[in-house]
Amino acid sequence: MRNVIFLLICVFFLLPLTGCSSSVRNVQFKINTEPEGAHVVYRFTGDEQDSLAEWIYLGNTPYRGVRVLDESEMSDNTKIMLKVMHAGYYDQVREWGGTSFVQEADERGHIFWTPYLVAHPKK
Repeated sequence: MRNVIFLLICVFFLLPLTGCSSSVRNVQFKINTEPEGAHVVYRFTGDEQDSLAEWIYLGNTPYRGVRVLDESEMSDNTKIMLKVMHAGYYDQVREWGGTSFVQEADERGHIFWTPYLVAHPKK
């Protein structure tokens, strides 16, 4: 009986701690462009749709990388945006909702994007 009471007390005190830990995941990105050498950035906007969220630089295409993302920040109201920029071409943006982003990363094992870069008209 004494062991059962001790076990219940331990569970009572440790159970709230499991709810405080956020789950993180590694998400692989594979981004290609033609021509290569485009700059790749991404940003997250939260429930408030913070339009002032900063773009985070990932690198140049072809880009292969892994980012650690907090799943607790990915709700239906979260938007994840990737943007590629190349001199002489229009910027290309791809956007996901938080749950669709997680679903695509789970199903494919990575986020893959090959945007078609459209050249600016020459003046």
